[in-house]
Amino acid sequence: MVGKTSKTLALPLLFSLGLLTACGGHETRSSSDDTTPAPAKVAAPHTQALVRNQHAHLEQDYAAMRASQISNVHYALSFELDKTSPNFEGSANIEFELAEGNKSDITVDFNGGEVKRLSLDGKDIKWDYNKWFITIPAAEVSAGKHILRIGYSRPYSTDGDGLHRYQDSETGRVYLYSNFEPYNANKMYPHFDQPNIKARYDLVVTAPTEWQVISATRESSVSEQEGIKIWRFPTTAPISSYIFPLHAGPYHVWEDTFESEDITIPLRLFAREELAQYVVLDDWFTPTKQSFGFFNDYFELPYPFGKYDQIIVPDFNAGAMENLAAVTFTERFVSRGKKVEAQRARLANVIAHEMAHMWFGDLVTMDWWNGLWLNESFATYMANLELAQASEFDSAWGTFYSRTKQWAYRTDEQVTTHPIELPVHTTADAFTNFDGITYGKGASVLKQLPYYLGEENFRKGVANYLKTHSYGNTELEDFIGALSQAAGKDLTEWTQQWLYEAGVNTLRTEFTCESEQLKSITLIQTSPQDMDLPTLRSQRTQLGLYTVSEGQEAQQIAAIPVLYKGESTQVELTSSLACPDLIYPNLDDWAYVKVALDNTSSETLKQHILQFDDNNLRIMLWQSLWDGVHEHNITLDEFIAFATSKLTQEDSVRITNQVVSQLIHANNYYWVLDKTGKTYAQQRAKIADFLWQSIAQQAPGSDEQKTYFDAWTSVASGKQHLNHMRNLITGKKSIEGLELDQDRRWNIIVNLNAYAFSDYLTLTKKEIHRDASDRGKLKALAANAARPGNSNKSKWFDQIIGIDGRYKLAEITEVMENLFPANQTELLEQYSDKLIQALPDLARAKDERFLARYSKALLPTTCTEASIAQLEKAIEKYSNLNPVLNKQLRISKQEDERCVAIGKQL
Repeated sequence: MVGKTSKTLALPLLFSLGLLTACGGHETRSSSDDTTPAPAKVAAPHTQALVRNQHAHLEQDYAAMRASQISNVHYALSFELDKTSPNFEGSANIEFELAEGNKSDITVDFNGGEVKRLSLDGKDIKWDYNKWFITIPAAEVSAGKHILRIGYSRPYSTDGDGLHRYQDSETGRVYLYSNFEPYNANKMYPHFDQPNIKARYDLVVTAPTEWQVISATRESSVSEQEGIKIWRFPTTAPISSYIFPLHAGPYHVWEDTFESEDITIPLRLFAREELAQYVVLDDWFTPTKQSFGFFNDYFELPYPFGKYDQIIVPDFNAGAMENLAAVTFTERFVSRGKKVEAQRARLANVIAHEMAHMWFGDLVTMDWWNGLWLNESFATYMANLELAQASEFDSAWGTFYSRTKQWAYRTDEQVTTHPIELPVHTTADAFTNFDGITYGKGASVLKQLPYYLGEENFRKGVANYLKTHSYGNTELEDFIGALSQAAGKDLTEWTQQWLYEAGVNTLRTEFTCESEQLKSITLIQTSPQDMDLPTLRSQRTQLGLYTVSEGQEAQQIAAIPVLYKGESTQVELTSSLACPDLIYPNLDDWAYVKVALDNTSSETLKQHILQFDDNNLRIMLWQSLWDGVHEHNITLDEFIAFATSKLTQEDSVRITNQVVSQLIHANNYYWVLDKTGKTYAQQRAKIADFLWQSIAQQAPGSDEQKTYFDAWTSVASGKQHLNHMRNLITGKKSIEGLELDQDRRWNIIVNLNAYAFSDYLTLTKKEIHRDASDRGKLKALAANAARPGNSNKSKWFDQIIGIDGRYKLAEITEVMENLFPANQTELLEQYSDKLIQALPDLARAKDERFLARYSKALLPTTCTEASIAQLEKAIEKYSNLNPVLNKQLRISKQEDERCVAIGKQL
């Protein structure tokens, strides 16, 4: 899976309000029916009775028992789908083998449906259903093989989990897709929903004639009768339940093929008909083919699942999901204008990430959800490796540093940091720590291993691991053991330091010179001063030594690989070197460590940053400046002055993109800092003026021009800039080479609404008429929510905390993320008490996904001592309320403290 792009990260997936409120009461019924076949696994007996707790989640100890209780599972599933009903009908024939000596009841996971009939081996039996799972008493089932048949119905989901139903508001067409990770497959069909009970699947689907039906295998037959089609799918390989797919609807389909000497793979791409005109096929099929070429060779294991489908779906909560041979992607990857290179690279990265999961995650699967980090980290690492070596986006590691690794560093510096490897007691906890540690730090430490073990040793270890454990389940020691064996190195100490200890260290150099010659270099490693995380780690890094002369390119005089450990490491100098003007202690970004430049190097950076011709090094130098703001080494004003004087001379659009995003963050800081008794309108105007002027300085139609324009629309305020926006949207003004596509038009409309500028209501109505698409409706909601005024905020606040279900999760998320724009800090402060006081009721009524989005968007961080105190009080009061809320409260307080500290420097 890839988290929601923004870095709005991957969010916890759990249970919808409708299901939670439907959980009271029990049903006890009987019924009967029939048959199916099986894979091969012998379960160990479990002779002690274990009673399952009555709640919506699956606990690890119970799942471990059930994995020893149940084996050789084969599902024969049947679904009846139509365009009009809010519910779907289904049947599940479950063939399984029960272990000898079993004492525990058998439970079958099924959340929020209605069980209409149930039989075992064709006979009526006792059973119970609590709306979360079906229970069959142990006395009803003897050891050996059985067939359990269940007939059921269930409402379609509208929150993006289970079997999600979407109806296009413009055309009325209905589209379905499944999304299950970690524990939502039981919202579509009854089964044993845990990753280590792999099963084979047979599937039959009845659907409207104009619909496509997509699953893990290509259909073996499609027959038509009386206005419907019956789709039959052949048996799958043994797979985990969370990756079994079912997508259906009148999707537009494109076909292609990947061919090599060893394998031919049919490829398909699906999208809603309403969006099809905007899909650029080359952006999808080219990275797909490149990824297949790379992974088939790298893993020494040809793609094992026959066909490969990719489906672009609406209302999707994450970036993408690795359903077996039927990967889903958010529609946010489809732009209604021409994409810049960074957008194309991001999509290519996600395509590669999800494909890597076909081997690492789908073919070989973690035993339990504590292994989720390794799934995601490995796919993240492999996607960047593939891009760097086999695509046009060969600067992938620079982007990895500026996006993924910075996300990891930020998360690791938060008060909620945690080790990479953590226990996961229930499925409810699986995504609680699904964050920058799970993806970014995990991938960063995996990136170390090829340097430490040797690239070929690492590759061999991965290939051996996949071959050994194909179609099975593994734990961390299986993966580490395969790498260790391939390299002939003991990784016990490495595993302990990097996977079981939290926090990020900082590395700086101390060097001395005599007679303009380098005499010594010492590496100094420190642990976080304000956190109880004392671990000092060992890893390989590379020192880059540079000299700089005025008006000339910086010269690299040495690149020195070093294995450092402990507080201090003396670097061995094997040759005579000139005294450097700058030493960067993590050249090429081998190490996972924050860099603190020495004073000499810092001054060189400020004077000569543009003279370093290595783009990846320059990205890291720019990042050092922004880090300096957060670490209080330079002021926000100093950063703005530096960036606005240097950035337009940059020749790397990747660096431009990175720095303008930092300017947007700076602009937001200035808005909240207005409340400290000073006004920062002048600084905000400086940023907006710089971005507006920079648009005209770029080549018409270039990525640089679009980058500056998009940043400007994010920060523009003041009458002059808002007038520019209005004139652009009405056609009175244009910018040479810049296409004001529909998505950019909406960005302007939302901003004009946030300031209630001029005839914004009329302009919004015209835009709604111009764009009646679903995406247009979402942006109209955003514009409405962004309008200032207590009555408007009150209206939307009531909708957010309400339970009437008027808005889907995707819609209410759009509202929450736009309710208090940066310029409305005073309004946010007025609502701070209400926003916090609502937490207990929300924790009872809403699911974890909603709570994560609410807390990220709406917890009041207003950059004052009073705000910090308010959040501190909430942390104490609600410490046991909900893990998601508790975590975000602590992060929000820390962010507020950082903001106050930044303000004190101004």
